[in-house]
Amino acid sequence: MSINISEGIESGKITIKVLTTNEVSLTVLTEDKFKGKVIQPGTAASRFKAEHGLAMSIEIKDDESSHLFLLDTGGLPQTIIDNSKHLNINLNDVEKLILSHGHLDHFGGLNKVIPELKEGCEMYLNPNCYLQNFWAITNSGEELPPEELLTSVKELKNEGKIKLSGKIPQLNKTLIHNLANQHNIKIIETNEPVKLYNGIVTSGEIELFDKNEVTKGFYIQKSRKEFEKNYFRDETSIYINVKDKGLVVITGCGHTGIINTIKHGQKLTGTDKVYAVIGGFHEEWNPIEVIEEKVKYFEKLNPEVICGMHCTGFGFNKVMGSHPSHTLGFVGTEFHF
Repeated sequence: MSINISEGIESGKITIKVLTTNEVSLTVLTEDKFKGKVIQPGTAASRFKAEHGLAMSIEIKDDESSHLFLLDTGGLPQTIIDNSKHLNINLNDVEKLILSHGHLDHFGGLNKVIPELKEGCEMYLNPNCYLQNFWAITNSGEELPPEELLTSVKELKNEGKIKLSGKIPQLNKTLIHNLANQHNIKIIETNEPVKLYNGIVTSGEIELFDKNEVTKGFYIQKSRKEFEKNYFRDETSIYINVKDKGLVVITGCGHTGIINTIKHGQKLTGTDKVYAVIGGFHEEWNPIEVIEEKVKYFEKLNPEVICGMHCTGFGFNKVMGSHPSHTLGFVGTEFHF
């Protein structure tokens, strides 16, 4: 499948704001090298709250009209509400809300955000977001075959095979639909790409060019005694074609693999050039040799802006730090494309 967004959006018409992420900083300076493309919050960050969650606003200015989209709602409900006010984002102006995937640190703010949205706002999510999830990380770093999870998890821990495990809080379909109906918000469940506006599209189900890139250690618990590896068929990213510049790739966590996500966007839109990559890359559990290979890919791709935040991890940012496109993302960081 392909979607034509070749018309693109004029440069200078796009503003992306980080509403929630894991860090705040008052002392990181705006870097001159980006010539206004990346602006750090500075001392204004003293008003912001950080959390293990992610949410970003995307504003498109087209002639005299303005269109506001929201990717995710963070994890703690009050965080996105308070930070949005401080960042002058009126949630009642949001036309479309996109949920990147069914993890609490991305949907946790929904119960507070939905009542703030204007009537008629559309909320897009992949129906696989509702699936129950389970994670089990081994001491060796290798993931367990799903059939081994049929054994008692407690027993596996006692044997020293698992160091971290547990159920992940589930997105409650009934609760979310009832809340949306109360506030006249339209929920659209689809695994297909959706054109949000001229030049901007959702990924739909992301193609796995390399399954080894998928985040390891997550499973779908289909029943009490049935597990399967989670390939994150619920994950949704956003692609924006900036006219004469290339694609801006915006991710939630990048569980499907940041390289898979980029390649999918190139294939979906027919646009090879990548202008910027922003969001969670989920490299924090990967060994350094894997991270170094990802950095080599980015160096070859050579976007103008690379900002891995949230679950990207310190290792990636350390190795990537010397590249001229690299920047850090905090609550309040703005991107102007």
